[in-house]
Amino acid sequence: MKTFNKRPCVAILFLLLFVSCAGGAQQAAKEPGGASEALASASITDLSVESKDQVVEVIVDSDAPLQYTAFKMSSPLRLIVDMTHTDISAFKAEMQVNKEPVDSIQPFYFDKTNDSRLEIKVSKDVHYRIDSSSPNKLRIIIAPKGFEDQLEAYVPKEDNLQQVVAEEIADETDMPKTETGLETQADGQDTESAMETMMVSDAISGPDQVKDVQFFQTATMSRVEITMSRPNTSYELLSRDEMNRLTIDLPGATISKDSEKLINVDLDESKIINVAAFQFRGGDNPLVKVVVNMEEMLLYNVRTEDDKIILDLGNDAVFALAMELSQKKEENLLEEVVGEPEKEFSGDTISMDFQRADIHNILRILSDVSQFNIITSDKVKGQVSMNLKDVPWDQALDVILKNNGLDMIQEGNIIRVATVGEIQKEKESLRKRLETQREIENLFTRIFEINYESAAKMKENLAQLKSERGSVDVNERTNSLIVQDTRQKLAEMDKLIRLLDKKERQVLIEARIVEVVHDMASELGIQWGGFYNTVTTSQFPQTIGVTGGTGVSPDSGQGGYGVNLPTGAPPTGSIGISLGHIAGTALLDARLMALQNNGMAKIVSMPKITTMNNKEANIESGQNIPYQTVSSEGTRTQWIKATLSLKVTPHITPDKHIRLEIETHKDEPLAGTPPPILTKQATTEVLVANGDTTVIGGLFKDTNSTKVNKVPGLGDIPFLGWLFKSDAKAKSGEELLIFITPTIVE
Repeated sequence: MKTFNKRPCVAILFLLLFVSCAGGAQQAAKEPGGASEALASASITDLSVESKDQVVEVIVDSDAPLQYTAFKMSSPLRLIVDMTHTDISAFKAEMQVNKEPVDSIQPFYFDKTNDSRLEIKVSKDVHYRIDSSSPNKLRIIIAPKGFEDQLEAYVPKEDNLQQVVAEEIADETDMPKTETGLETQADGQDTESAMETMMVSDAISGPDQVKDVQFFQTATMSRVEITMSRPNTSYELLSRDEMNRLTIDLPGATISKDSEKLINVDLDESKIINVAAFQFRGGDNPLVKVVVNMEEMLLYNVRTEDDKIILDLGNDAVFALAMELSQKKEENLLEEVVGEPEKEFSGDTISMDFQRADIHNILRILSDVSQFNIITSDKVKGQVSMNLKDVPWDQALDVILKNNGLDMIQEGNIIRVATVGEIQKEKESLRKRLETQREIENLFTRIFEINYESAAKMKENLAQLKSERGSVDVNERTNSLIVQDTRQKLAEMDKLIRLLDKKERQVLIEARIVEVVHDMASELGIQWGGFYNTVTTSQFPQTIGVTGGTGVSPDSGQGGYGVNLPTGAPPTGSIGISLGHIAGTALLDARLMALQNNGMAKIVSMPKITTMNNKEANIESGQNIPYQTVSSEGTRTQWIKATLSLKVTPHITPDKHIRLEIETHKDEPLAGTPPPILTKQATTEVLVANGDTTVIGGLFKDTNSTKVNKVPGLGDIPFLGWLFKSDAKAKSGEELLIFITPTIVE
């Protein structure tokens, strides 16, 4: 490998650094907006207050332009406006306002530094805007939360950006930089050398440009996306907690006037007030600022992706990319652990015919064809003989490397080729580094609020994800999980919880239970009898009487029934015949009775019940029957259910059909002491479209009975036997039908 002399390069770097700093200092002295410019002194000439509805306007007049910084304090609630190089000594007394939401205004003057402060005490949390469109006047407009939309009417839109710029100028020399993002640093390269590299690059290719700044609001966090003209732009992040502000400085960058913007965020789910992007300093040492003003300080995470700088804000910002970045590392660096996926070749086709060609020449040709930079290690040697026709160049490269015991790693548009042993050694080293990193990685604590699932059940699902050092605890009162683990594991758990903890759909189950009871009875009965009385001339018997029935005196003049086989119920029709003689000595009375009853009863119940998807619903109606058992322990009473019950478990399919698991019981007591229980059961599983009806039948009972009462012997005589017998037939039936209609509750 070639070695370059570093001393001339270092000298050039220091020379460029000196020239750039000198030019930047001269430009800052010339420009009125520069942070190092000596600010002119101003004196406050008037301080007044106006109010309308819920908006209070504090007006500050001066004899020169004002430079200010504004921020809110929470304990106690107050709005602070600091004015640099400003004399407010003419107003020392506290001004009582007592107009919601402002209580009072207290001026302060610091004579040693010639600085002034207005401390505006408020009764509740407020939003504010500052109008500095007039050079010698500040208008501080204050409104309580909920009325912030009224502020825009008081401040010109173009002046909102001027307000942010003015605040940044006032604070530039006071606030320390808290985080840097030099994405061009290589492993082991310090910040100074990275800065030198950046400056040399800028001197060669010109300043970087901000092409666009956009704001996005996701379900869990806010995002500011800065698009640059070059990838891997260096940035510096400044955090101003007391002002609820984050500032991204882009040294060496420019932004056109058309691209300067102020994005006012008016979203209930976002804590961001606005995002401003502007050219803070020009000249040979330009500086672009992107300022994010918030209602309160949020967790944040900043990173670069190609030509974008992405700032995530919110509770999930720290963990947003942990899992994604981890997956990329494992895919790129640990392919041998999980196994390489089947390769797909999509490069341009190439035909090659070589005999004993040096492998470096072959790789050079493939580099020209693929437009990739191919770098080889010192151990890459060999000759290649091959004849390939219309083969994708990446497949040809893969075959050449395998045949020569070589492997490669692709990083962007660079392909590094080395022996298999070298690549494996590098991957093993990276694997060990990752394992060590996991062992010493900091643990973070996060509370997951579980909405629809039980926190205890969710803990069981997370048990397989947590690391050996991690822990998951349940707070039953709030149905929350307290998780302590690494960023990656927290991100994986967050993703799983979002997939599982979803609002479950419900199913309305309408049941129509129809019990049909039908019976038919037919009976044919007969009653006949009479009497016969006569007087003889003999001493004995003097009278002779024949009568039907018993208990009736033959001479009573009434006859009883000789055959008394009536119907069991009052007859619906009957015929009576009476035959006798005029003197009343003989009587024949016959009655034929017929009965036929047809009955049908329908009992309908319509219960409704709503249940969660995959949860059982149970409908039950009936009675509990006591059973007494006697044992050595004494008499015990047990209760046995004799009920009609319906159990349904719905399962909603992705195409909005409903699979039903149905189980129904009909248990009824019979006659006896204790009564036996007649049990009927049906179990099924059906697939029903949303809103359709399925029916369960087959729970039925039929009873047929025939009963004949007759006079022995005489009742068996053909035809004439009907005069001596009665006939009763009965038929009854019961059937249970259950109609079930499931409907998805949207």
